[in-house]
Amino acid sequence: MTPPSGRFQRRFDPRHWLSDLLAGIVVGAVTVPINLAYGTLAGVPVAGLYAGILPILVYALLGSSRQMIVTADAALATVVALSLAPLAGGDPARLMLLASATALLAGGICLLGHLLRLGFAADLLSKPVMVGFNHGLAVVILLSQLPKLLGLPSPHGGSLEMPMALWQGRGSAHLLDLGVGLGSIALILGCRRFAPRVPGQAIALLAAVLLTYFFALDRAGVVVVSAVPAGLPTPMLPWLSWEDARAILPVALAVSLLTFSDSTIIARAFAARNRYRINANRELLALGAANIAAGLTQALPVGASGSRTAVLEASGGRSQTAALVAAVVVIACLVFLTDFFRFLPAAALAGILITAALSLIDLEEFRRIWRFGRIGLVGALLTLAGVVAYGMIEGIALGVLFSMLNLLHSLAFPDDAVLGEHTTGDYADLALSPPPRSVAGLLIYRFGAPLIFVNSGRFRDRIE
Repeated sequence: MTPPSGRFQRRFDPRHWLSDLLAGIVVGAVTVPINLAYGTLAGVPVAGLYAGILPILVYALLGSSRQMIVTADAALATVVALSLAPLAGGDPARLMLLASATALLAGGICLLGHLLRLGFAADLLSKPVMVGFNHGLAVVILLSQLPKLLGLPSPHGGSLEMPMALWQGRGSAHLLDLGVGLGSIALILGCRRFAPRVPGQAIALLAAVLLTYFFALDRAGVVVVSAVPAGLPTPMLPWLSWEDARAILPVALAVSLLTFSDSTIIARAFAARNRYRINANRELLALGAANIAAGLTQALPVGASGSRTAVLEASGGRSQTAALVAAVVVIACLVFLTDFFRFLPAAALAGILITAALSLIDLEEFRRIWRFGRIGLVGALLTLAGVVAYGMIEGIALGVLFSMLNLLHSLAFPDDAVLGEHTTGDYADLALSPPPRSVAGLLIYRFGAPLIFVNSGRFRDRIE
């Protein structure tokens, strides 16, 4: 359906064209190194860049957020790396096929959710689960990038085996790689701290490329990224066998739930700050279409990028015109600048990913969850441990299962109270101090949950 003209104008507001143009250039400059880093993390660098073209354009046309950027993100790139890379058997072409097919399936699931009006599904991932997931993701990314930062080959095994593998290989660390990586981290964090509007990731990428080119760091042993093919992606339908389709279906389900939940949180946060509202069901449509666009253009699965959206807002962007400009910047880089990427050190991309992981860490969130309810903190820590020890999908499943059991416990054993009347006319628990006055000849009982089969016995016992 064609959106009403008023909504269309708000998404592409001509009053802000100059600020949107400048913001779009900045967002595009940031998107190129970050998407390249996420593609490298997933094992298919160019697929990360492809995720910065058509998916951004599709969401800009269909989404209800005026500012959100939908492209490759850390969580989805890590899902590809951990869940799909083992299925590819070390074949980059097959990994790209599996990643694009997963995006296509996830997009179809989101579209089905839109038709069934399942926008409420975003609430399946509770706040503690999301906090635990984000911190688990940060740990996984940090551990996975340390070998590249040290110039070491990536060891086999999961996150738990990584520290021992790094310790055993410490004697082979390459100081030039470490220097490039730490320099990139310092540059990005310095820009973030002292010049927030400066695209630190783009500056770090450019500085690393120039250093490698002029000082021949690659000849001195610094590891550079693999060549990125020039040109735009060729639209194609990723055909899979039934065995592969069955293998990636659980991954696609997790991607769709994670994408929609995280994107809804980000969209609502920026909408609240800028005084407009988000349509959750329309978000399902837009995210589904964006992932289908990613699947058809050999890109990684896509979701909302909080960092790129924040850059857009901080740079003065007020409508999706900035997103369109950002996509044009990515296209220009793919057409004209891919030769420069062959001088890009892998340690610089590791530095970009490490700073992205550090931005996910907020220990104050655990303190807030503890103050709200200790059981929520258990769920957050359980999700974090599941992501690090077993994997992204397993960690999410563990967190959701714990949340469901906690919800069932709350329904089966709800808070209840006998109420009395205050002098103000309000009613409160008789256990409070000072206690309200009992109503003569009347017992007022409050049961803190809907009366259903799991709590009917408790309700009867308490009444009796």
